[in-house]
Amino acid sequence: MKNQFINTGLAALLLCAAAYGQNPQKDPLKNGEQGSPAEAAGNPSPNLAIRYETFSLGLADAAALTRENPRDSELYAKLVAMIAKKEAKQEALVLLRSKSGQKATAESISEQTYVTEYEPPELPEAVGASFITRKGPEIKNPDGTTARQPAQMPNAAALEDAPSVSELSGLATPASPSSFQARNVGDTLEIEPILSEDNRLIDLRLVPERITRTGNSTWGQGLSKVEMPEFESQRVNTSATLEIGKPFLVGTVNRPPVSKEDGDSANRIWFAFVTANFAK
Repeated sequence: MKNQFINTGLAALLLCAAAYGQNPQKDPLKNGEQGSPAEAAGNPSPNLAIRYETFSLGLADAAALTRENPRDSELYAKLVAMIAKKEAKQEALVLLRSKSGQKATAESISEQTYVTEYEPPELPEAVGASFITRKGPEIKNPDGTTARQPAQMPNAAALEDAPSVSELSGLATPASPSSFQARNVGDTLEIEPILSEDNRLIDLRLVPERITRTGNSTWGQGLSKVEMPEFESQRVNTSATLEIGKPFLVGTVNRPPVSKEDGDSANRIWFAFVTANFAK
């Protein structure tokens, strides 16, 4: 009886082992088994990963691609293939994580402070010279007496040492800064994702921006000469609904047609893509 009980127990254990082998447990670290909408449904507040990318290519090639009106994912795949062939260039990649309904910002910048207003140059109000008193003309008083009015005459010897008009510029105060402003130069990405109830769509507010300092511009001349910085901006402010895991074409973020940073900017197109996933 005892042996029969042991045999029954062993048989039950073997059946459980066989069933476990037929239904292996998922490896949480294995690719493809995390980040799906079904798995995210079990997490009331999953982390969202937003990937923002820009690609640049020639104007003619960009026009040919868009005339075909491909799906965003197809256009993305073609651009990636063109990068491998050196027919396109990846310009930027920013990865930022957040939770649904939460704003997040990524910055890769240098803060540059520059002058926005100047006080005008000033000349000295007066240049001193010594004076001596000389005899002036006679004048008659009402009572019939006469008097001599004193006259101030410049001392010629002192005037010889006075600065010339051309030398007065050295005494002047040049244009001086009076107001300053700071500006971030580099890449900034601001996002605000909102996950749908079925965990398949994301309403995303997206503000990517790239600021490049290209040099200085000069205004005025002489004492009035001032320098002001020049910047180029590539910026998008938009909202869109994205499918989880599928690249979405945000738009084009080209450089200005006349750019100091890129002399061929008028013939080059920048495509901006964003992809939303569940963080693994």
